[in-house]
Amino acid sequence: MSSWFDKLLEDLQRRQEEADARREGRPFERPPRRDQSERNVTPIDDGRRGGGNGADRGGPRGTGPAADVPWRRWVLIGGGFLALVFVLGLLGGIVNLVTDIMWYDALERRDVLTTRLWAQVALFGIGFMAMLIPALLSTWIAGRIAPQAPVRQLGGLELPDASRLIAVALVVVAVLLALGSGAAWSGAWEIILLWLNGDEWGSVDPTLGRDIGFYIFDLPFWRFVLGWASTTLIVVGLLTAATYAVRALRWQFHLTAPVRAHLSVIGALLLGVIAAGYQLDIAELAYSTRSIGGSVQMAGYTDMNAQYPAFMILTGVALISAVLLLLNTFFRTLWMLLLAVGAWLILSVVVGGLYPSFVQRIQVEPNELTVERPYLRNHLEATRAAFGLDEVEVRRFTGQQPLTREVFDNDEATVNNLRLWDYRPLLTTFGQQQILRQYYRFADVDIDRYEIDGEQRQIMLSARELDVERLADQARTWTNERLVFTHGYGITAVPVDAVTPQGQPDYLVSGLNPEPRLPVEEPRIYFGEVTDTYVVTNTETAEFDYPLDDRPEGGASTVWDGSTGVDVGNPLARALFAMRFGDLNLMISDQITGESEILFRRELTARVEEIAPFLFYDQDPYLVSADDRLVWVWDAYTASSRYPSAQRLAEGRFAGANYVRNSVKVVVDAYEGTVDFYIADETDPIVAAYADIFPSLFQPISELSPDLEAHL
Repeated sequence: MSSWFDKLLEDLQRRQEEADARREGRPFERPPRRDQSERNVTPIDDGRRGGGNGADRGGPRGTGPAADVPWRRWVLIGGGFLALVFVLGLLGGIVNLVTDIMWYDALERRDVLTTRLWAQVALFGIGFMAMLIPALLSTWIAGRIAPQAPVRQLGGLELPDASRLIAVALVVVAVLLALGSGAAWSGAWEIILLWLNGDEWGSVDPTLGRDIGFYIFDLPFWRFVLGWASTTLIVVGLLTAATYAVRALRWQFHLTAPVRAHLSVIGALLLGVIAAGYQLDIAELAYSTRSIGGSVQMAGYTDMNAQYPAFMILTGVALISAVLLLLNTFFRTLWMLLLAVGAWLILSVVVGGLYPSFVQRIQVEPNELTVERPYLRNHLEATRAAFGLDEVEVRRFTGQQPLTREVFDNDEATVNNLRLWDYRPLLTTFGQQQILRQYYRFADVDIDRYEIDGEQRQIMLSARELDVERLADQARTWTNERLVFTHGYGITAVPVDAVTPQGQPDYLVSGLNPEPRLPVEEPRIYFGEVTDTYVVTNTETAEFDYPLDDRPEGGASTVWDGSTGVDVGNPLARALFAMRFGDLNLMISDQITGESEILFRRELTARVEEIAPFLFYDQDPYLVSADDRLVWVWDAYTASSRYPSAQRLAEGRFAGANYVRNSVKVVVDAYEGTVDFYIADETDPIVAAYADIFPSLFQPISELSPDLEAHL
């Protein structure tokens, strides 16, 4: 250990002498290096003991240059492994991005993807620079105004100046933190775009008097900005303090006027952000759970008469503290600053916390319903408006009318549509009687209205989808799963009240036979609730279409003729999708031709949510036979948890939301795979904002065909 330390001191002395010579402009003669015996370092032999046959090194094991080799090797191996992981991750991201662009192009939705991507890229750049520039500027200023002093000594040796190395380290830290800032801004793309495109709501929160649009669009944005600003100022302050701390190692530390001014400006800005945060806290009183034992969300008596003024007082104190912090740069005393900050901290506890709790306990809780009555009225009105229940017509039915034969005769249409079948046993029956082959599957039963023989009838129908997991083991080859068995076929349907004398469903549509009363010219189902694998169409191998009775092991064949497939006819596209799916067969199969296309994201949830992840979707899309085609209709919703004074849902798909609108209908063609979004509620400001963000995504509901519109 002593030999190593002697060598370190010798090296430091030599570097110091070299630096002094360079500074004085005189030549520096590097002293000759001593041999091993002079440096008191035990030589390393070739690993053989005495006479070349052993391992006696005559000194401590593992010293000398050779001892560094294993460590260097492990460093190289570790660095190479990390570099490989990074390159593979980057390559995978590029492959996914390129293939996603191809998929969006096939659906003619590229602008939806590029809008999101460019927004995320631009916001990443804004967030990155917005933190990096203040951090670097502040540390640069600190380096310029910090006093310069002689280098300190250690054991009679002048230590080399490490400030450059530390400055580089601080820059690296600033860059890493700026990357995190950019990622935060990029992740907030939806909040920011809604803020840019959101409009006024047209109605006002009666408690605080602000437009509802402020709470839905503006408040989340400003809360994000203030959170980011406070984090940035803290980071800048820490980096600046670190710069001064490094300088303090080299001189007798004391706060000079420029240093005090610099740190005071950063502190004042942080206090200004805190003051602005109190104003947002006032707006968020509309979500308070203080009243009625925390069972409702509203601004109650205590919030408006104690917490509101407390936040106003704290806002003023924070601003006064910021001003005093700036004035402190002109005075050597700190008493004004300490007084202001101390008052702010004390008032935060007393006025911001203890006083509202006192009012709630002493003044409100003993007579809570009476005191909170006007606020509860606002809460109920806001909740009804938030869920679209404010215009519901209330009718009272006594239930006293006797049920007679005449009542049934006068309402024959209703009686004929009384549902006798439960969907669960009916689904099992479909699976037993209409499955035709083991690789088909009925996933769900949907109920809809159709005109049959001139009458409106309720029909229960189900799609016969293909499930490759049900193929026989010997049939589960790559060719069969990806090229041959590509789609389901047809539907089965039964009226809700139709029963045979044997107690079985009286089928309206059964088997593969067409039914003129429920015509479906294109019965093939390439996109549905079960089809979650990719397939390749237009290949040298014929696609299986449907089974034939006279060919138990085979069937009719077909070729998909849709428009949403992604071209894989060229080697580059095949290579990209082979990497995306980890499937080498896409590269080497001789069945894929220049006309081949790949269909992926065929399952409804994956397909629709990829395009519009910002909407909420009903748990059950339903199948519709309209315009002689099979299409899936899916209810989509806009939702928010920011509607002021409205009650939030406690559970379910919309748990936490206090505003829900069924504003969008999604239509997916079961054969083509096209995805169309129709605005069903044009009065919804949230869907209007999304329509401004993605102008080509949404269509008015009037664009629907009359046949399909009848099934909404």
